[in-house]
Amino acid sequence: MKTEIVGGSEKNIWSSMLFITAFLILGWRIMDRIWLKPKKKERMLKQQGFKGNPYTLTRLLFGDVKENSVEYAEALRKTINIHDEAVPRVMPFVHKTIEKYGKMSFMWVGPRPRVLIMDPELMKTVMSKYNIFKKNFKVTNNIVQTLISRILNQEGEKWSKSRKTQNPIFQLEKIKQMIPAFQVSCDEIVNEWKNLVSSSKDGSCVVDVMSHIEVLTTKVVSRTLFATDYAQDKRIYEILKELTAIARQTTRIVDLPGAKYLPTMTNRRSKQIKNELRKSFSILINERTKAIKAGKTMEDNFFHVLLESELAEAHGIKNMDDLIGNVQLFYFAGHETTTAMLVWTMILLSIHQNWQERARQEVFQVFGDRKPDYEGLSQLKITTMIFNEVLRLYPPIVELSRLVEEETKLGQYTIPADTLLMLPIIILHRDTELWGEDANEFKPERFAEGVLKATNGHLAFFPFGSGPRVCIGQNYSLLEAKLVLANILSNFCFELAPTYTHAPYVIFTVQPQYGAPLILRKI
Repeated sequence: MKTEIVGGSEKNIWSSMLFITAFLILGWRIMDRIWLKPKKKERMLKQQGFKGNPYTLTRLLFGDVKENSVEYAEALRKTINIHDEAVPRVMPFVHKTIEKYGKMSFMWVGPRPRVLIMDPELMKTVMSKYNIFKKNFKVTNNIVQTLISRILNQEGEKWSKSRKTQNPIFQLEKIKQMIPAFQVSCDEIVNEWKNLVSSSKDGSCVVDVMSHIEVLTTKVVSRTLFATDYAQDKRIYEILKELTAIARQTTRIVDLPGAKYLPTMTNRRSKQIKNELRKSFSILINERTKAIKAGKTMEDNFFHVLLESELAEAHGIKNMDDLIGNVQLFYFAGHETTTAMLVWTMILLSIHQNWQERARQEVFQVFGDRKPDYEGLSQLKITTMIFNEVLRLYPPIVELSRLVEEETKLGQYTIPADTLLMLPIIILHRDTELWGEDANEFKPERFAEGVLKATNGHLAFFPFGSGPRVCIGQNYSLLEAKLVLANILSNFCFELAPTYTHAPYVIFTVQPQYGAPLILRKI
């Protein structure tokens, strides 16, 4: 009987020891992840000359996120003068970090350092060696991953394969064929504005051009990339816009392990949107697949190419999640950049009437009374200079981030494993060392001899990214924007309305927080 008791006690002791050992190992791993490794990375960065806030107990788990959120909320409460520098409002925490620590600085995203890269040669390396410096979607929260997925977060061979499939539809020859669809959408907004002006007593009216241009660019996406009806797609664009706002909000909160499973209002709503989008896209994909299999002739659009590639390879839809992700991405991203570019162009031309008139005269000289065509659009030198300057001052995407998974050499520096790199586009675009003392001024003439001359051969201008993973829709967006602006300039003159408030801020693209009310008059 005693032996049995002793044996039972020994088992209990061994069980307790195993439990304590497992607990200690788990505790050590947690401490290593949230304290020891971050401190080691901090020492490594500081030894190489990088500076930033110390990783202390007050920054445990959350890093600089709380301070970042406070700074951003405070910035949004204040408007700025139209000629003020935009960076302190758009990226307030990064701006203050650079002011305090200089260009070689870092911040904390939870226990992970985020190192600023502002040297053009180092940036070129980061964007060209995309297999080493990877997109940061592995460490991005679940809601952002829901919004921006598939080809953007693919790496290696899978990305190359997707890009190869999608490249042909964005070749210039294909985009030229979309010009009639661009024009149809443009005619709709021009006619709407003409009716608004005609119905006014003094021959002018105030229009928030941002909402109108957003509808125009979404119509273009539906017509050119998917051959669908905007009226049916409208709900998709509305909930994608809502998801965008939710996603941006969550980027200012540390994505703690398991956070996506918490029953928060944000998680519940994002899940509802995700399910609604999946249902809508599944119906669209299935209907179009049936049409292709039935041999019905379809336009040579992005959606058709995407489906044909999938059907040819798998003899059916093999991976519906990937397909839905790519469809959703282009519904979302296909219009965002163009909308932002056109809105800021109209705002800046409202301020700089001399450039508005120069661009208008160029449009009249090239096209006369005829509708814009590709040959004429390619001759618009002043318009191109204006767009480049707008993209410099208000790039749609304010920053690019890359993840270094293993310890990596970057120039003379050694970047610790599991570190984020930030390329702050809007700050570099306004850097006086790269652009001169007038870097914050609107001066399209700096691009009179092209981008290479304006940047002195440095990688100092990259509104669409750079390297192998440059934005696939760059030519699509620029050609559409040129056509739209040419139509607007030939029909209207415009200026800022008294109600306009200058307040650039970031959702995913840089937008005017309170819209873009302009006074329109017919030419």
